[in-house]
Amino acid sequence: MVLTVLSSYDDRKMFLLVVGVITIAVAFAFSSFSSTGAASFPPRVPSVLPWFGTALRFIANPDEFLARCQKQYGNVFRMLLAGKQVVVVCSASAISSVYAADENTLGAHEIHNTVHYAVSGSKGKSTDVYSVVTRFILPTVDQRLSRRAMGDLTAPIALALYAKVKTYSRMKNARVSLMKFLTEPLYYATNLIMFGSRYPQNIYEDFRTLDETMTERFYGLPFWYWPSEKARKTLLAHIGDYLSTEDISEEDGWLGSAFKKSFRDNNTALREASDHLLTFQWGMHTNTFGVTLWFFLCLLGHPDAFLAVRNEIDKAIKENFGDLESFMANVNLQILDKPYFTLLTSALLETMRLNGAFIPLRSAEIDFQLKDQGRIVTVRKGEYIMGNIQAAHMNESSYPNHHKFVFDRFAHGEHREGRLPTEGRPWFTFAAGRHLCKGRHLAMCELKLVAILYLHLFDFTPVTNGSSPLWPPRTINRNLGIPRVKDIFVDVHPRRDA
Repeated sequence: MVLTVLSSYDDRKMFLLVVGVITIAVAFAFSSFSSTGAASFPPRVPSVLPWFGTALRFIANPDEFLARCQKQYGNVFRMLLAGKQVVVVCSASAISSVYAADENTLGAHEIHNTVHYAVSGSKGKSTDVYSVVTRFILPTVDQRLSRRAMGDLTAPIALALYAKVKTYSRMKNARVSLMKFLTEPLYYATNLIMFGSRYPQNIYEDFRTLDETMTERFYGLPFWYWPSEKARKTLLAHIGDYLSTEDISEEDGWLGSAFKKSFRDNNTALREASDHLLTFQWGMHTNTFGVTLWFFLCLLGHPDAFLAVRNEIDKAIKENFGDLESFMANVNLQILDKPYFTLLTSALLETMRLNGAFIPLRSAEIDFQLKDQGRIVTVRKGEYIMGNIQAAHMNESSYPNHHKFVFDRFAHGEHREGRLPTEGRPWFTFAAGRHLCKGRHLAMCELKLVAILYLHLFDFTPVTNGSSPLWPPRTINRNLGIPRVKDIFVDVHPRRDA
């Protein structure tokens, strides 16, 4: 009898608890839904979970979730994202306003701190991390990776890259991972010129292991961490040794020597300096690697584009330089910008338009207002604003057949040296305004050199598994910037006439 009573009592407690939870959830959901009425602007995306809000749906597939919300709520909407009240804007003009705002209006310190922690594992104060980034790192990069500076660095990077790739050209046939085949020589060449011969040269695999888990680290998702953690420790140990040398010399490279001097002049602790340099290295390489892979996937999936871009490259080398060695020895940014590489430039920009799903997030340091199609959008102090770049890049009025890879989409405008042929269209892969990517000249240099070298030297045969065609590639929904794909293998053959 006593057991029966206790059992009934426990059942009643559980029943009341369940009813209470359901009641709270329903009330929260009702309040969320009710806030999306006609009088509410921006409309709010409803969510049942307190604090989490839409976070689970967003993390599962950011691009798809934001596209769904835009279709249902329009170009401006509000959502709760892991405790943050976020206003999302989708139009090109609104996104441009976000990029035009200064740091005292829309701050980026929190996103920098999140990336810093995800890469290095060190969780400092966001203001301290951002202070090092804005006072030491960004000014150094702005100076050392300017268009003028890159004019002298392009040929050394090209020759270092060519020296690595030539080993493949001596083989009759090889089956390789496309990502590794394209990016390992690039990783070596760029690091050699930027950070010198003292910088560790055998850490590509560790870098890739860490990079493969960055999405999970950034969003705080569960994953098998040990290989990535081991790779991070290895990278930090090598970087620590690199920064610990007593002297600073040419052996530290164009960028590394400047970083070393800056860290020492400001008495930055070794571990802190190592964390910052690893984070910078990740930012310098990860998106370039992703775009490089997707560029070749787009070309391999569109044979007409592959042939047109390759023919342009072959013709430019033969008519203007005679052979590849002469081109590599004399190349600079001005040459890479010439009209005889118009299709190459267009195909790269189109690759980035289709696949560069970057999502700028800024915190409002003061009340902030912007205009969107005649309406005023208000972001209160303490709230956040997110630019849905993919929405602008997939706007049919700006980009007809926006879902297709049109390799010559940017090839028909007026050629202007030093300017990307994107004027008049929303194109935010390198950000915009005050936040224009400081490494954009290096990135375009690397992307064009890899494309020219590999397309001129090699034939590619995709390795497919019957029911799994190469195009479109199978992507992993969660990503940071560039969609991730399963490892893709190709058979490469040196070209007879190269």
